Amino acid sequence: MADGNAMFLKSVSPTVLANLAKGQRPFVAILTCSDSRVSPVSIFNLSLGEAFVVRVAGYCAADPTVLGSLEYAVSHLEVGAILVLGHTDCGAVKASCSCEDHGNLEPVMRDIERARSRLPVEKARDNGSVEESNVLVQIRRLKDLSPIIRDASESGKLEIIGAMFDIASGKVRFVNS
Repeated sequence: MADGNAMFLKSVSPTVLANLAKGQRPFVAILTCSDSRVSPVSIFNLSLGEAFVVRVAGYCAADPTVLGSLEYAVSHLEVGAILVLGHTDCGAVKASCSCEDHGNLEPVMRDIERARSRLPVEKARDNGSVEESNVLVQIRRLKDLSPIIRDASESGKLEIIGAMFDIASGKVRFVNS
C-alpha cells in the first residue's frame, strides 16, 4: 500500500492536490457495489474530485447511511446526477438467489428480494435479470425514501441514471427506469 501511495504522489500534480484541499465539487454521485472489481473512477476514466462514490454490497440504498450520503451529495455538494451502477457477477445477488445466510447484510438482501419479486418467476433466479432489476429498484427507492433526492429530481436539478457494468467486457450499458 505504501508503494502504491508513493507512485500516486509521483504522478499527481501538487497543484491538483492544493485545489482539492480547498473543497470538493463532484458533478456526479455514484451508488455502486463494494466489489473490488468495480471501480467507477477507473471505469469512467474520472479524476480525483469528479465523483462522490458510495459503495455497499449489492449497490443497495437500504442502509440509512447510504441514503444520507447520497442526500449530502445532492443537498450540499449539488451534484447534477446520481448514477446507480450495478454489475455482473454480483456476490450479493448470488447470495440472495441461493438463499444463503446473510448475517448483517439482511437489509441489503431485502432490497435484492424486492428486485427479484418484480421479475417473472422464470427470471427470479437468473442473476443477470436480478442484477439489472436491482438497479431499477434502487432508483425507485432513492426517490421513495428521500424527499431531498425526490424533490431535486422532480425539479430538474438532479438526474437519476441506472447502468450495468459487465465485468468480463468492461462495458457499461445504461438502463431505463
